[in-house]
Amino acid sequence: MGGLIPIGGGADAEIKGLLNTAFNETNIKIVQAVVAKENLFDAHHHLHRVAYRLGTYPVKTYAGDDAKGKWFYFLKKILKDAAHNNVSTTQSVKAVLSYAMNNSSVKRVVFDAVQGTDTTADHYLYPNNPIADNDIAALVDTTGTLSLSLICPSPLPDKSAPVPDQQGDLDESPRNIIERPPIKIFTPSVLAPPVLSIETRKPREKAKRAPRKKAKSKKKKSSKK
Repeated sequence: MGGLIPIGGGADAEIKGLLNTAFNETNIKIVQAVVAKENLFDAHHHLHRVAYRLGTYPVKTYAGDDAKGKWFYFLKKILKDAAHNNVSTTQSVKAVLSYAMNNSSVKRVVFDAVQGTDTTADHYLYPNNPIADNDIAALVDTTGTLSLSLICPSPLPDKSAPVPDQQGDLDESPRNIIERPPIKIFTPSVLAPPVLSIETRKPREKAKRAPRKKAKSKKKKSSKK
């Protein structure tokens, strides 16, 4: 997502898959429970740190592309500075996800990235960076799916940011650290789909060892004198 080329494939597809799983009908309840104790989407939390804690970042290897570094750079710099319709794109993302956290009508959030036509524009959420509840409510369909579509006008620059797992990356208010356990809510491995067996197209299982048969003990015959 965010212009990781190709849109819809590669790292872009991996990121969207992880995001969709983190906010599916099961995991969204886990995120909501965390947000009830620590508002991940307030002004003092940064999206690149939240993405790290949610496990929504690429971990696969892509030839000639530091996908993980690009993604964190995108969240930390490009999306932070982006604006559309006089609204910060980061503010819009947080508003949409906050709505999902606080409205029982939302059963899941589905993420998408769409290639925009204006290559000079900033990244923004369709349509026009919504922040008002009534505008966000229009993105929820009858099944309770909230669709979050990011319009990506251009590919990301070849710049990267480190994984935000250092002490200096902790989210804090002006006076104190505001992060509360669990620091790692999910990991990419937990959110990633299982590896399928080529033969059965079902999740691979570890081969089970057959139980060992107990050796029959031979009774000693008593010798007659």
